[in-house]
Amino acid sequence: MYWLAIQFPRLGVELRERVQAEAAALALVDAQGSAGTLLQVNTTAFQAGLRTGMTTARALAMLPELQLCTRDPAAEVQALSHWARLLYSLAPRVVLLEEMSPALAVDISGNTRLQQDDTLLQVVAAWAAATRLSVHAGVAPTPLGAALLAQWQGTSSGPGSSFCPGAVDWALLWPRIPITLLPCAATTRAALLALGVRHCAQLQALDRADLVRRLGPESLHVLDRLSGRIDDPRPALSFPMNPEVSIPLYSEIRHWEGLRFALHRALQDLQLLLRTQAQASRSWLLQLQGRERQWSSTLEVRDPSTKVETLLTLWQWRLQQQPLDFAVHTLHLQALAPHHWSGRQATWWQDEAEEARWQLVEQLRQRLGDVAVYAVAGVADHRPDYAWQRVPPGAGQGEANAARPLWLLAQALPLHAPPLLPPAQVERIEGGWWDGRDHSRDYFRWRHPGGALCWVYRDRRQGRFYVQGYFA
Repeated sequence: MYWLAIQFPRLGVELRERVQAEAAALALVDAQGSAGTLLQVNTTAFQAGLRTGMTTARALAMLPELQLCTRDPAAEVQALSHWARLLYSLAPRVVLLEEMSPALAVDISGNTRLQQDDTLLQVVAAWAAATRLSVHAGVAPTPLGAALLAQWQGTSSGPGSSFCPGAVDWALLWPRIPITLLPCAATTRAALLALGVRHCAQLQALDRADLVRRLGPESLHVLDRLSGRIDDPRPALSFPMNPEVSIPLYSEIRHWEGLRFALHRALQDLQLLLRTQAQASRSWLLQLQGRERQWSSTLEVRDPSTKVETLLTLWQWRLQQQPLDFAVHTLHLQALAPHHWSGRQATWWQDEAEEARWQLVEQLRQRLGDVAVYAVAGVADHRPDYAWQRVPPGAGQGEANAARPLWLLAQALPLHAPPLLPPAQVERIEGGWWDGRDHSRDYFRWRHPGGALCWVYRDRRQGRFYVQGYFA
């Protein structure tokens, strides 16, 4: 078996960083106040000399502008769920390694192609760049081994670019893993270090019965799961069908500019998730949650492969039309009714023009409203007044009647004098009594003295003539 493990060394602090455009120094703490300690620091804080395990008081003395934030378990679970669905596109079995806090693993045993080259590393790197999260990846025959290898590769003393080790290579590699990385109790780790044990090879060389008597079975249990001596069954994760993401803004926002950065990240995350699962969506639901109020709106687009920048522009038009009158603290975005989407065959030279045309249509709909921008589709009715209907742009147009004009007047105009009509071009319409709109008409084409080609009918019951429409 082969497992790919993804470890997130700074998940909590980077989740806060993802909703802030500025590169501020951030630190994740276990408790607010001077008694807390730093759990994670971002790149800016690390470059300033701050390290994990440092007390809050010392960190603020070194960097007074440091921003402290407490851990948000719900946000971390949501981020892991998003990555779990990404890994689910590679293989159907994804597990959570709770003891590695946090790490995910996926069983890629059935995908030999991903084990033979760096394709998998490139995929993970692309996902990490899209989600703006630091990740470490490792592949090993056991899920715990893959997670430890990922964590080890994230340190300066790691094994380098070692990837997909075989059975022989793994037997030589795992004994070199440092004891400090093992997920065991701090007292057990301290006792092993006091005995001079620095690597798993030294731990394996100790007498097993004596080790259990001194430190308990925990240390051997971790070692056996790491090496593959015993099975390591873990329950597979399950995921909701509708992709969605919620982003806490941490500071209340009252204008569009403050929402733009977080909405861009949410759109990128959902587009990436849909693409990895060969899905797409034409409908997006945005909810803005305040302390006492909530605003929600649905955006419909014609092209399910609409780019993130285009969707962001459409939401900008929508939100600028309806200014916020309350403070927003949470942004929730959901892709409604995702469906299978295998892509679209591109043409040679018309793609950019077609995309620009529909982008203009979508922008007009957001500025003027869905009612003001529409297309016309045919209806199966012989009466011209009722043979068409308004539909959203891009909907089925139906079949047009070439003998009738596309430009129909909202109300027919009476003619005071009977026109000279060619009798060969006659269309007679009878009926409509079943819905109370009975017609009895003879239609003609008539050239107006001013040059316009008109569509004229004679009401057979009244004997009067009317102009119904114009030909182009």
